[in-house]
Amino acid sequence: MKSATSVTEPTTTDLRLLIGHRSTVPADMTVEAVQAEFTRTNTDFLAVLDGDRLLGVCARRELVQSLGSRFGFSLNARQPVSAHLMGAPLRVVAGTAVTAVFKAAAARGDRDFYDDVLLVEEGGGYLGMIPMRTIVRLQTEFLLGNIETLEASRREIAAKNDEMEKDLLMAREVQLAMLPQWQIPLSAGGTTLRIAHRFRPAGGVSGDFFDVVRLDGERAGILVCDVMGHGVRSALITAMVRAMLEELRPVAGDPGPFLTRLNHDLGSILRQAGNLIFVTAAYAVIDQGSGRLRYAQAGHPTPLRWDGQAGRMRAVSCPAEAAGPALGLIDDFVFATVDEPLAPGDRVVIFTDGLTEAPAPNGEEFGPDRLAEFLARERHQPPDSALGALLDGVAAHCGGQPFPDDVCVVMAEVARNVAVPMQVGASPARHYPSP
Repeated sequence: MKSATSVTEPTTTDLRLLIGHRSTVPADMTVEAVQAEFTRTNTDFLAVLDGDRLLGVCARRELVQSLGSRFGFSLNARQPVSAHLMGAPLRVVAGTAVTAVFKAAAARGDRDFYDDVLLVEEGGGYLGMIPMRTIVRLQTEFLLGNIETLEASRREIAAKNDEMEKDLLMAREVQLAMLPQWQIPLSAGGTTLRIAHRFRPAGGVSGDFFDVVRLDGERAGILVCDVMGHGVRSALITAMVRAMLEELRPVAGDPGPFLTRLNHDLGSILRQAGNLIFVTAAYAVIDQGSGRLRYAQAGHPTPLRWDGQAGRMRAVSCPAEAAGPALGLIDDFVFATVDEPLAPGDRVVIFTDGLTEAPAPNGEEFGPDRLAEFLARERHQPPDSALGALLDGVAAHCGGQPFPDDVCVVMAEVARNVAVPMQVGASPARHYPSP
């Protein structure tokens, strides 16, 4: 491990007042457990302690990279977090001059600039983490020099924030307007494909995304994606994915080649960003003519389905060799297609992890088991009603608090066509349930 950057100049400013949090994890805690701790504490950096001794700092982004790579979860999830410490966090001793902290923070590269600053005692004991935004704000106030200039600056910032809020609101409206509108029923083989969705951004705009591709009179493809993080950057990536879909239509009938092409095209763009960005994805093709479900997966939660023949809710068949890595991680990865029967009355539910990871006030996640049980209870309700009840149930689990992550869930049902009794003198007719 590299030696940490340190500054030790004296000052009269008490840096303890700038501490944002004092969250810690023990050195022997597993990487999987630490990832859950990041979600619980809503922090990006955690101090790692061996008893009372400070070992270093663990960053959320590095754990995401370790677990998101191919075979990353199986290789790293059970490792102790002490094996995943940051190389050189900015370490500041209490009593350091604030100007020296400004200088040391500004000297960091773009990748590390917004990392929290580690505050320690003279003897190296852990005191807490100082958010970089606090340091930037304090530095701004120092530079302003007087109250009049400060107030003028604050008014300007408020005006810019108001403008930014309006821009974000417009971006949100545009993003919602771009969601697919499934209005024309797809009927074949005595069945009608009914599709419903729920889409709830955690902020103004979302990193979750879905689309429905009408392939022909008997087949439709459903794509659900989740860009790492959320907010403006993630929303821009979703717009890029949507723009690529039309070019990928020639391979959209086969999920494996479809994700392979999307991964290659998306990866070539994401690499130019210079930072690690990846996209999880699930793509399913429902073929009413043959009564088959074809599916491919890229680092995404495996969808659930109501299996009428088995009489239970279960995961879509996706063996380990077919569960590929997230898009944007391995440029030349070839994704596999899995195939299984789909009978009238069956349902397929594709969702993002913001749904299953929605926390209760005590930190307990909603979880895939609770999701499966809920969907099984609602199986007799129309898809739109079932998803409405589901989101209400998740909100109740969260104690009425806003969801901390974007949520997207799509339900597709192969519904049997219901014949309407013919009245005397009336022409034969059939009623098809609308999606």
